[in-house]
Amino acid sequence: MERRHIIEGEKRVARQEALVLEQIERGHVQNMARFQEVLDLFRESLELSRERLRDLELRYGNMIGT
Repeated sequence: MERRHIIEGEKRVARQEALVLEQIERGHVQNMARFQEVLDLFRESLELSRERLRDLELRYGNMIGT
């Protein structure tokens, strides 16, 4: 389940990065700080999920997610 959350998080971050680039291309830079805040939150959440998975794998081996 944790691996699935990571995969979903990676997709979410990639989508948000694409949306931010799209907004920049459209000239909507006035909202850039807000866009960056949201993107940073997604990235932080993704990294926390990765850390949790590493911790679980250290504790229980590679049985996690199988």
